[in-house]
Amino acid sequence: MPKFIVPTLLIMAALEIAPLWPAVAAPQTLPEDVVPVHYTLSIVPDEKALTWQGNVVIAIEVKKQTEDVVLNAEDLIFGHVTLDGTREATTSLDTGLGRATLHFAAPLATGPHTLSVAYHGKIGRQTLGFFAMDYQTAKGTERTLATNFEPASARKFLPCWDEPARKATFTLSVDIPGDRTAVSNMPVQTEEQLSSTVKRVHFVTTPRMSTYLLFLGIGDFERIHRIVDGVDVGVVVKRGDTAKAAYALDQALLLIHFYNEYFGYHFPLPKLDLVAAPGEIDGGSMENWGAIFYSQDELLFDPAKSTESDRQDVFLVVSHEMAHQWFGDLVTMAWWDNLWLNEGFARWMQTYAADALHPEWKTGLQAQSIFESGKQFDATPSTHPVVQDVDTAAQAMQAFDSITYDKGAAVIAMLNAYVGRDAFRSGVQRYMRLHAFGNTVDADLWSIMEKVAKKPILRIERDFTRQEGLPLVLVSMPTNGLHLAEERVYTTVYGGRRGASQQWTIPLTLAVQGAPPRQVLLADTITLPVHAPALVNAGQTAYARVLYPPLQFEALLPQVPTLPPIDQLGLLNDSAALGLASYAPLSNFFAIVQKLPLDADPIVWRRVTSFVLSLDHYYADTPARAAFRNFARGLLKPVLARIGEKPHAGEGPNTPSLRDMLASTLGHLGDQVVITQARQLLAGGVGTPDEQRTALDIVAETADAAEFDVLLDRARKSGDPLDKERIYESLSGVADPSLAKRMIAIALTDEVPAGSNAGMISGVAYYHPDLVWSEAIPHIADPKSGLARDEQWSVVQAAASNLSDLGRIPEVQGYIDANVPADARHPFVGTIAAIKDNNRIDVVVLANFDQWIAAQNKPVGHDTRGL
Repeated sequence: MPKFIVPTLLIMAALEIAPLWPAVAAPQTLPEDVVPVHYTLSIVPDEKALTWQGNVVIAIEVKKQTEDVVLNAEDLIFGHVTLDGTREATTSLDTGLGRATLHFAAPLATGPHTLSVAYHGKIGRQTLGFFAMDYQTAKGTERTLATNFEPASARKFLPCWDEPARKATFTLSVDIPGDRTAVSNMPVQTEEQLSSTVKRVHFVTTPRMSTYLLFLGIGDFERIHRIVDGVDVGVVVKRGDTAKAAYALDQALLLIHFYNEYFGYHFPLPKLDLVAAPGEIDGGSMENWGAIFYSQDELLFDPAKSTESDRQDVFLVVSHEMAHQWFGDLVTMAWWDNLWLNEGFARWMQTYAADALHPEWKTGLQAQSIFESGKQFDATPSTHPVVQDVDTAAQAMQAFDSITYDKGAAVIAMLNAYVGRDAFRSGVQRYMRLHAFGNTVDADLWSIMEKVAKKPILRIERDFTRQEGLPLVLVSMPTNGLHLAEERVYTTVYGGRRGASQQWTIPLTLAVQGAPPRQVLLADTITLPVHAPALVNAGQTAYARVLYPPLQFEALLPQVPTLPPIDQLGLLNDSAALGLASYAPLSNFFAIVQKLPLDADPIVWRRVTSFVLSLDHYYADTPARAAFRNFARGLLKPVLARIGEKPHAGEGPNTPSLRDMLASTLGHLGDQVVITQARQLLAGGVGTPDEQRTALDIVAETADAAEFDVLLDRARKSGDPLDKERIYESLSGVADPSLAKRMIAIALTDEVPAGSNAGMISGVAYYHPDLVWSEAIPHIADPKSGLARDEQWSVVQAAASNLSDLGRIPEVQGYIDANVPADARHPFVGTIAAIKDNNRIDVVVLANFDQWIAAQNKPVGHDTRGL
């Protein structure tokens, strides 16, 4: 699963330390007296009535005599239950735990048995479990049926042992209309015609795997495919979309060969399908073994309409999910407390693969935004250890967050750099060979890595995964050299109050002009014989922030133009975060910007642009905002002039995305020339896909009622779910409050593409949090909205974390108390704190920064070397 929902571009939270979610007596795992060996599953769906009949025959092993077989089941209606074809059971359900107890009159003897269960259920609209997704075509409404189970929704599809360590094999058959296609983890074995209109599809038996990786998709599909390394690799799309599948197939072919080589373990299934949903699914996409299920925008690439950013994003999600085929599917975490073994590794691997196969994208440099996201979250009260306590299904769902994904990826990137690429890969290959088709905890990997590297890997990994929080490296230069110390950093420092004392073993690289880089292990404090300005964490491989004293910060500024882009980004990221948190002046960020050459790497200028946009978000419509916007336009317009407003031959692959970001940000900042040009481009339908997309975003944001209606009509008439989704996404950013209110109403219906409601409302919430709070939150639990429980919570967090009115806090707390179970409330701690911190930034940080802007008596200067 590649995504989790980040409520805002920057979630800022106050210095409030709260306990983790209330502890449960023990993880809610099933008894171990009965274990599954093999499932034979037959499904008969009725796509019109949105119901299905199921029958499952489970080969089980009874380890200890028992009268009760306890397994998972949720929203299923049981019929006849028998053991070994003769003994009947009575059934009781525990809806709170999602369990069924099958009670027999006499104890079951130890050894093998066969359990048969007839049952039925309803096909839902929320994109977890077994659900329907509708979309419009020239022939009318079409329907796709599909499953999505991670972490604990397989129990909504079949009675099973729905835990990652309870691996078994599966043999699946399904009855479907004769004009439909069914896709599952394994290839089709046979098809039999049941009638003139119905056929039964039998799939090949799977290897041993976890229940959450099982998949079934039924629809009007087309498949394109090729063979690579003996594996049939295909992309499955709704009819008519094969042209949009070609790019993903090309990249999947490269990736499967690359991963076979990297992991040293050949992909063990005979086929791998990448399946496109006709909308958005919960979690973004899902790594089902041999049948990855993708939200449409994460797999489809339309040569006529998709942008360069789309191209790179599709690759990253495809590579993320394909990495899971080894890290997660072949070798699976034993329990959800080690989810980072799946998601952190796949998040890191998507970048590693991109750098190997498309070095021109500089994805490793772009990945600093991933690590930065983890650092931002890790400084808030909602943080938690990477290896966290997960006792319930609700907690398992909450575990899919920035700590698991982004901090996890950052820690792995740090360890890869410290171990060395070749040795790290050798350790991964040993791990794969040793644990294939099994379950592990993180120490199983890192103990191997320590033996390979002969370095203290377990100690470093423990420090960064068993304790929460982000290290702050404190730099000072007493007379005896360079002194480094560490403490924990938070998103807020009040009156110089600092964080609690914590220690990490941090592998740091130091760079001093005229000397080779030096690597040290920082544990508590260290003094080095360095008497010149030193760049700490050169290469940005350590998961930490760095705080320089004012004099050393000033001494580093002249080096900024010649620093590698990775270190320019590091200085920018740290100064932005530490400035907003009041550890240092916010103006430090712009002091660095003033030293950047106009021809600095586009990725660096994208970071500058994104921070300008996020900073503008904190301002109310006052003269101070007008002054900031004037300052910001003066900062960004020379960069746009430098790269040119139009694409040109020979520009790098990251220049179009910088141009798009600059133009859309300048439009947001009120540059009338850019807004006028965007309206002309969109009306004329001319320009590249990048130019058209940017024009759409600018026009949608600045739209009046008439322009909004034109774009809304265009979305409604589009027969392409992907095109429809992109227009609605743009309209979600509309600035006019009355039009934003209309967009909220639309997003609460099934007018928008299936599964996209939560994203649309969260998009509106970025600029209109109070409006979303009053207009959307009271209705998000309505079944008509189609929002799953975790999606409802994500919308609440998106709206609340953008509020700055302290008077809203009781309302937010009231929602949490009424709607969120106690074992799932911890992430909301940061949401409440974010409101307070937004208010503090408004009142304190911006006031000081506005004085700095006012003191700028000349246009912002740039180092023009290289022009």
